[in-house]
Amino acid sequence: MHDILKAAGDGRGQSILIEGTAGMGRTRLLRHAMDQAGEHGLHLLSARARASEQDVEYSIAQQLMAGARSILDGAGAGQQGPGGGAPAPWEAHLNCPAPYAPHAAPGSGAVHPLARLLSTGTPLMLAIDDLQWADTASLRCLGYLMARLENTPVALVATVALGETPGDPVLAEVLSSFRHRVLLRDLTTEDTARIAADTFTVPDAADAAPDPRFVAACRTATGGSPYLLEALFRVMRLHGLRPDADAARRIGELAPVEVADTLLPRYDRAYPGAASVLQATAVLDGSATTPMIARLLGLDALGAADIVDALVRAGALTGQETVVGFARPVLRAAVLARIPPSRRDALHARAAQLLHESGAPAERVATQLLRVRSTLGLHWTCSVLCTAAGEVIQRGDVDRARAYLHRGLEECEGLCRAKLLRALGQIELAADPAAAVEHLRRALALQPDAAGRADIRLCIAHALQLLGRPEEAERVLLEGMAEARSAEESSAAVLRAERCLLRELNHAVDAAVEADCAGVGDLLPLEAGATPGERHTRLSLAALRSSRRGEERDRAVHQARQALQEEHTSLDWRIATRTVPLQVLARADELDLALSECRALLDRARAEGSRTLLTIAHSMRAEVRYRTGDIPGCLEDARSALEPAGTSPSGHWSRTGQAVAAVVASLLETGELREANRALSDFALDGDVPEGAGFAALLFHRGRLRVACGHPQAGLADLLECGRRLADAGQLNPAVLSWRSEAALVHAALGERDTALVLVDEELARARHWGGRRATGRALRASGLLAKGLGGEEALREAVEVLEDSSARLDLARVLTDLGILMRKSSRLGEAREHLRRAQSLAEQCGAAVLAQTARQELLVAGARPRRPTEVGIDALTPTERRVALMAVAKFTNREIAGKLFVTQRTVELHLSRVYRKLAVTGRSGLAEYFAELPESGGAAGSEHAVERAWPDVRSGARDRAAV
Repeated sequence: MHDILKAAGDGRGQSILIEGTAGMGRTRLLRHAMDQAGEHGLHLLSARARASEQDVEYSIAQQLMAGARSILDGAGAGQQGPGGGAPAPWEAHLNCPAPYAPHAAPGSGAVHPLARLLSTGTPLMLAIDDLQWADTASLRCLGYLMARLENTPVALVATVALGETPGDPVLAEVLSSFRHRVLLRDLTTEDTARIAADTFTVPDAADAAPDPRFVAACRTATGGSPYLLEALFRVMRLHGLRPDADAARRIGELAPVEVADTLLPRYDRAYPGAASVLQATAVLDGSATTPMIARLLGLDALGAADIVDALVRAGALTGQETVVGFARPVLRAAVLARIPPSRRDALHARAAQLLHESGAPAERVATQLLRVRSTLGLHWTCSVLCTAAGEVIQRGDVDRARAYLHRGLEECEGLCRAKLLRALGQIELAADPAAAVEHLRRALALQPDAAGRADIRLCIAHALQLLGRPEEAERVLLEGMAEARSAEESSAAVLRAERCLLRELNHAVDAAVEADCAGVGDLLPLEAGATPGERHTRLSLAALRSSRRGEERDRAVHQARQALQEEHTSLDWRIATRTVPLQVLARADELDLALSECRALLDRARAEGSRTLLTIAHSMRAEVRYRTGDIPGCLEDARSALEPAGTSPSGHWSRTGQAVAAVVASLLETGELREANRALSDFALDGDVPEGAGFAALLFHRGRLRVACGHPQAGLADLLECGRRLADAGQLNPAVLSWRSEAALVHAALGERDTALVLVDEELARARHWGGRRATGRALRASGLLAKGLGGEEALREAVEVLEDSSARLDLARVLTDLGILMRKSSRLGEAREHLRRAQSLAEQCGAAVLAQTARQELLVAGARPRRPTEVGIDALTPTERRVALMAVAKFTNREIAGKLFVTQRTVELHLSRVYRKLAVTGRSGLAEYFAELPESGGAAGSEHAVERAWPDVRSGARDRAAV
């Protein structure tokens, strides 16, 4: 543009046409050129065409003449104009009469002011916006002028909107006469980021750059249209949104209606009926085809095709042969928002009817029904919605399935309603057990047959179990058993088996229950025709019973493996007991298999879209990871499991206690005692602890925490309460929780050695009877610490030998530390150093900072020169600092990090300040650069997972410097 204006100023006439679809910034670029006119000595004459003035002759010409007259008047209306020099022969030959004197003869003085100005040789810039709306008379004048631009000091700059040019041959000839043509392209992602940064000013320097996810979402929504992008940003600022990840998720909900107000009339003027076609396309969404649009609007098919084709050329729509869609999603949102509610409702209802009649897939029809606010009363709607729910649940879209079934409730009555409520309740087990209970109870009231009622009761029982209400769950099952017996239904046996399994799972087995459940969990025989779910229940019950008693370890493992082989459907209601086989495997020290099955269960939960199963699987994997000694992994899984639970004391899920226990246990190993206590208080678990299976583990680890905080009496009380609950439930196996050995060590510290020895001897005997290496090793460690002389050394050495062949790395590190200390006290310093070095290495791999520090200090006392504790660099970060650093690099805000980690923003700030100091970086930008420079990282990551790839084995806590 600069070169063109300069050439015109030098006397070489130029013309340039700026082309682009609506909203691409043609007018802005034209104004930029107009601002530069004076720099090149050009006098500016401007005009703007309007659709409303297209039939007014000389509309553009008059605007240009007004400018020319102003220039002439300013210079003095003589024969010699502002440019000086001899007159050019324009007055005699410009066959474009002035509108106010169309019949004036040349030389009479009533000639075109523009002709007079051109005759003076004045350097001019003619700027014309929206040339597609220019009147024909002005276009002829313009065409005459363009044919004579060469060797004149005139620059003609005009804009035209693509796809909005009517079939006017005069306009076509003028457009083809431009010497230069510029086609405006969509904004790139980089352009979008730059505009976002200029638009949003963020006080916090750490969050100054727009989140890449936000930028990508804006670019997708607007298609790179500057006008749409600015309109979107205006709506965002109106809603107080910032350019962050949260706004990225909400962009699809924003509808700048000003866009519809501006563009719909514009398109409708160019192509009558275009606004209606856009509305129909927005309503039909993914089902919009040209024939369907025509049917929905009652238009002629060919006429609708012409309008669609024009809108495609105008850049508003895409496609024509198959599905028609919006080129820029935000335009669809704006069009939908501008349709009056009553008309939108009618369009969706008619669209649903037409799609159903045409045999469209159920999901497309259901999508339309979902948007109809009124009840249609059509016989096919309930069936279509149920079918669609079944289709989307297979893809794991639980929320969409729930929405379809909720809509179906508005259309269905009678037995159909009972089936729909049952299906809805089953689906809600995967997302909202409380809602599942409500809908399943309503289904139960409408269900006539006993077998169907039994199935519904099983679903209700599992939903109540997930909500931490086991007494209600058992009551529902007992009522079902009585009902089934009176109806002589075989479902009574199924209900009985499920009741027994839930009692085992809840640590609620007394003598009466033991007698009632005798034989239910036997592996053989299983009834002929038993479903995979029933076999899973029986096998899980048998394995869990053996595990509880601490008997027949190999048989329990075999039964657990068999249970895992049973298939589960997407609507399987047995969510609450899906991890029972994994619990048995973990207690039997089959930790590698348990981890593998946890990963498979997590994958399944994600594929099914089951947030409930995802929570349970994370909670289970946290326990398994703690047993293996993977402290960072345990902490991560535990926090993931707690995200749906919130911090309401009344909102405890069945796994809340277990997950909080895992958090406390992990933080205890890292030495973050204050954060561990905060986790307890956040979930109101720092006082009275609810009954329930998961809360025994909480008492166990809370007791250990209280001891570590210098409150041995309070800690011992928790440990003994944990033991009481387990004993009352018949939980004799120390592989569940080694509360006896932990309590024994506290008793010994309080001077109660005899009591301590009794507890340790009992635990060791039961651990040997069960045959689990981890439980036996832990009991041997406690025995070695309590014993005196050679007996203690032998017990510790046996513990090392037992744990060597297990996956319990942290327990092995703990025993090696104790053995090293014993060797050091016995003046066997060489052997002491050997054990302590290995203990330090294992503890660091596990992420157990407290134990690693203990081993390191003992090495110093033993006369070794261990490698100095890492005070700077990656290795210096604690697991929590590492997680905070990764999330910061992934562009989570301090508030988001605090929410995910259940800490205050101040705590996050303290963690980040320590991270900056240890890594010697300044702020978040320096942190991102630090990670970007790691080998094989591929630059700064845009997500937490990408950052983790730059840090080998970050979840397991391994710190391989060579790999980094």
